[in-house]
This record gives sequence, C-alpha cells and structure tokens, in this order.
Amino acid sequence: MKDNIGGINILNIRDPIFKEPLEGVHTANLPIAGCAWIDTMDGVVLIDTLISRGAAKKAMERIKGKIKYIIYTHGHYDHVGGTEAFMKDNPGVIASKYLPDRLDRYDMLAPYRARISSMQFNIPENDRPVKKIVRPTKTFLGDMTFTLGGKTFELHTARAETDDVCWVHIPELKAVFIGDLIIGTQFPNVGNPWKPTRYALDWAKELERVRALEPEYVFCNGAATLFKGKKATAALDANIEVIRSMHDQVVEYINQDMHITEMIHAVKIPEHLKKSPYLKTFYSRPEFFVYNVYRWYHGYFDHNPAHLLPRPEKEVMNEIFGLIGDSEKIIYRVEELFSKGQTQLALEVLDVLVQAKPDYIEARKLRMKLLKDIGQNDMCLMSRNTWHYFINKDKKIIRSLKKT
Repeated sequence: MKDNIGGINILNIRDPIFKEPLEGVHTANLPIAGCAWIDTMDGVVLIDTLISRGAAKKAMERIKGKIKYIIYTHGHYDHVGGTEAFMKDNPGVIASKYLPDRLDRYDMLAPYRARISSMQFNIPENDRPVKKIVRPTKTFLGDMTFTLGGKTFELHTARAETDDVCWVHIPELKAVFIGDLIIGTQFPNVGNPWKPTRYALDWAKELERVRALEPEYVFCNGAATLFKGKKATAALDANIEVIRSMHDQVVEYINQDMHITEMIHAVKIPEHLKKSPYLKTFYSRPEFFVYNVYRWYHGYFDHNPAHLLPRPEKEVMNEIFGLIGDSEKIIYRVEELFSKGQTQLALEVLDVLVQAKPDYIEARKLRMKLLKDIGQNDMCLMSRNTWHYFINKDKKIIRSLKKT
C-alpha cells in the first residue's frame, strides 16, 4: 500500500480554453484563472490577465485591436500574472488603490509565499525571485466610470476575498465581471488557512449590490465561469445566503463565548444549501470560513489564560511527554484511537511525541498513516494538498534519518 495520497494540482494546465460567449466579449479560461476582453469601436478593454506569461501570450494572439485598458479585479497572481504579455500597446492599468500594497507584501514575504503555495497547490517549493507584476498606472477607491467605443465601464472597489477587489459592470451588455466574488460553482473562498483575513459581511453586501443590478450575465472566477439569466440570479442568491447565514452563526457563537475548536464543528451550511450546485467544497471548506470570521472579530486570545502568553509549543509538548515518559504508550493510544475512527484526535495526541522526539521514525510513520486516512476521502483542494505535503515531508525526514 502506498503511504501517499495524491495531491491536487490545478496550476499545471497552461493552455486556455477560448470562447466568445457574447458578441464582442471573449474569454480565456484555465481551471484556476481566466480573463475576458471586450471589443469596442475604439479599442479593447482587458479584464484580468491569467496566471502566467505563457498562457497570456496565447490569449494575446487572439486579441484583435489595440488594448486601451487593463482592469485588475484584484491582485492574486492568477489574475495579474500574465500582464507583461499584453503590454505592447502600453495600455492603462486600472486597479484598486490597495492593490500595490498587496504586491509589496508579496515581495516582502516571498520565501513564506513559496512555502504556502507548495502546501496549497501541490507544486514544488522554490527559491526563485518573486515574479514581478506590472503595477497599475491608475488606482482608485469607490466608483469610477469611463466610456470607450460606445460601451460604458462602471468600476467598483470593495472588500471581499481581498481588500483590493474591483468589479466591472457594462450596462450595454447587461453583464458584470466580478473576479472571485464568486469562484464558479464553488463554496465561497471566505477562509484560507495561510492568507490574510477575508471580509465575509462586506463580501455578502457587495454580492447584493451586484444582484441589485439584475445582470443577465455574470462572469466570475476570473471570467472562467459564466452564469446566465436565472442561473446568474441563483448563483448570487446561494452565495449571499450561505455567507450571511454562516457569518451570523459565528457572531452568535462568539457572543456565547464558544471556543473556536468547538465552533468549527457547530457552524453549518444551511440544510437546503448543502447540495447546491453553486456551493461545492472542492476549493475551500466551511471550517476555514469559520476560522476566518472568528479571526476578524475575535482576536487571537481564546479566553484560556494559559494561551495569552504561551511558551513555545515544543517546550509544552516536552513537558507532557516527560509526564507520560513512554513513547510506546503514546503509540499504543494513537493506534487505539485510530482503530475507533477518531483519526483527528489520534493525530493531535501523536503530536506530543512528534514534537518531543522529532527523530523518532515510528512516530513519523504513524503520522503518515493518519494523514493518509484523513486525506483519502478529502477532495477539498487546500486541505487535501496539506495532508499530501506533510506526508511527503515525513517521508523525506525518515529517509534522512535512516542515512545517519
């Protein structure tokens, strides 16, 4: 039996799928990225730029006419990574005022971002210089409108998945381009274990603002997904309702002083939305949502005085191990919990031994076994890839220990 579980890598598909869903509106789609360009009588407006220069070059080959403006819906790499390929005509690049701050953070935290990208996306961790993104030539906050070649582009900034959201309404087309305010058919990415706070309540309010326009066409997931007519309304309704419901549950439990480790199990997707075709938990998951909203409102202190100014975790684990004093006793109890189907609890008990005796090969092997069990039925990209990452990490540690 293999010790590993397969990771999910949706970044290795580099050939976009091209469509023309409306006359004069073109899209280039990858699994995690997309862009759209709108033809006008006076030039082209491009919304987002795909994840890489290679994919963007293939899109650029299909654009007829001069690109006058590029609009960033936000600063995540999958929306701004390919901009250089579209700069031949020196277009204006428009974004939220806060987007350059994001790019500054990417530069500052490059080693950390390489590490977390490896965990989240099942890609090799590397120490290459951080990819330089074309900076906007114009930034703004609030609302901004321009016209080009008979079409009106109404831009609106917001806080939602990020603090630098910018979505676009083109009234002549009855269309909105909302970036990742909706990520296709997936549960909203309100929480990410590695990333800064997302803004759940603001997110719901902005989707309500979109809905009030009664758009006929909703381009989302970086324009990789299009909802039309009744499906557009249904997708907006489902995302708004699940965000508001789960947000309000977290607020209620915070006011009750429920501990976060209980809260992630208590907050639920409303029953009638659990099988919604617009809320699949392939990318994110409800537990991440709860952590995120809790972190935004609550702060880090969980009202346990032992956790206000904690000692390093390894010190605590060493003390606990010293009281137990028997590695085999911990292994036995972990195996016992595992046999009863309590794999997560077993993993947390085993952590005492892993941290107190990091060179203990049997503990590493057992952790791989537990992670494989947790991961084998987990099809959420972020959590499954995390189990996969640490299984591989333990395998490397075991190989190095056997050589010494």
